Amino acid sequence: MNGRKAKAIRQKSLHILVDWVKTLVPPEEAKKLTKQDAFNLLPQQTHIFANQRIMLSAFSLKWIIKKIKKLINKKDLKDITLKDLQ
Repeated sequence: MNGRKAKAIRQKSLHILVDWVKTLVPPEEAKKLTKQDAFNLLPQQTHIFANQRIMLSAFSLKWIIKKIKKLINKKDLKDITLKDLQ
């Protein structure tokens, strides 16, 4: 993967992460939510320990990037949405 594609995936994952956090807060707060506020609302731990192994926590930034990389073979990057990850 080249640098331009990786940068585009990271930017897309940020937009999806903010969209997901907006679904968790009340509508009046969702209108005022910024990227930095979305990161402050997320837990600090990005990994969990389950079934005797360490795994990425669902809907962390790294998890979203990983899922987008899997979906990019089936869809164009522009067409990937939050519903595709769920």
